[in-house]
Amino acid sequence: MQFLHLRVLSTYSGLVPEFHPFLYALAVRECGRGRSSYDRLEEPPSYSAFLQNYLLPNKPVLIGPALVSSWSACSDWVRPDGLIDWTYLQAEYGHLTVTVADCSTREFSDQRREQVPFRDVVSLWEEGKGQNLYVKDWQLARALASTPSQLRTYSAFYTTPDIFRDDWMNAYYSAHTEDDFRFVYVGAAGTFTPLHRDVYTSYSWSTNVCGRKRWWLFPPEHTNFLLRKGGEEHLETAYDVRQVDPELYPNFSQAQPLIIEQESGQTIFVPSGWYHQVENLTDCISINHNWCNAVNLRSLYESMCAKVTEVEHALEDVQEMLSQGAENSPNPDGWQSDWIAIVQDVVEKDAGWNWATFWRMVRHALCLAMGRPCPVKADLWPPTPHDLMPRLDFITTRVEACYADFIKRPQREIDLVTGLKEVLSDIHGLLHG
Repeated sequence: MQFLHLRVLSTYSGLVPEFHPFLYALAVRECGRGRSSYDRLEEPPSYSAFLQNYLLPNKPVLIGPALVSSWSACSDWVRPDGLIDWTYLQAEYGHLTVTVADCSTREFSDQRREQVPFRDVVSLWEEGKGQNLYVKDWQLARALASTPSQLRTYSAFYTTPDIFRDDWMNAYYSAHTEDDFRFVYVGAAGTFTPLHRDVYTSYSWSTNVCGRKRWWLFPPEHTNFLLRKGGEEHLETAYDVRQVDPELYPNFSQAQPLIIEQESGQTIFVPSGWYHQVENLTDCISINHNWCNAVNLRSLYESMCAKVTEVEHALEDVQEMLSQGAENSPNPDGWQSDWIAIVQDVVEKDAGWNWATFWRMVRHALCLAMGRPCPVKADLWPPTPHDLMPRLDFITTRVEACYADFIKRPQREIDLVTGLKEVLSDIHGLLHG
């Protein structure tokens, strides 16, 4: 299985999703003949304004510092002169282990990573070394919440802005797992994150606590321009938009990214399915979440379908071996359960999710929206008030559309994935009970 996993990973460097037609049409209408735009807001929008103007049209927005003015991180982590307070950070968090990316070394479609104590990285930076190192995907909030006797809880340094509270991913993961999608990023000037699209076309929001970033954002209708020549076969996107080989990526010049410079204190909303690359223009600390909800659920669902199809194609030889080995067995169709299990295992290893995770998250979100009994860890993720989410009929309609499609899939995952039929039965009951 390890060989299969590596093989699939090397195939996956850029997934091209089937973007939901409704969101796509809105995006095209907003962009106008392929030309995208974004808004700059000095004051935070209300939730209803954010829903109507940015979530539904799937449009990026840059919001001023007033959105996060209550965060203690914006004062504790920053010196009076506006630079990062390394002394404070090292004293508070230096003993914690972080994931560090070496931005000078590429591995597949990402950068080489290793686990080190945060104090060691800070020491290098203070000595003027390690300028290629970038602390990424640091789940600091989760780490602090798990050791309350030693450190302050995560709420001490930030809280999720109201407009981003309707977050099905972090609500589910906080209640049911030891994982989540809440991250801190810390990097020196010049460090960057290569071109990518967030997991399963999820949204992201990112706040610069200190420092400046440059973003390149590509709308979903420009995705094909980002693909390597023969994109249908390779499914590989460009790695660094600043250095693109026109021989390998002949259509890249047709892409028209939004280029946004994000200042200290500003928050950017990255819509569903938008590829993006990010560069730190100065030493920079940011807090960001990946998230989803009913608005982009269809896009997530369709990207899940696409991911499963890619894995199936990558492992066709395994499917053939299983089917041939079962020809003379008492149950010649029994191999299909093994096949589905292998596919779902590889899908989960590559991106962290599979169908079981997806539908359990949907069930959890429906229960919360309907006020039904549901596990909640309020210290990690408080329940979202109903006035910070769409109307219930909007939510159920979005879920129903995905449910109706899924139960008709020829792969029959509803029957062949252990425990999935029970989850889907619960969802059906919530929708029609």
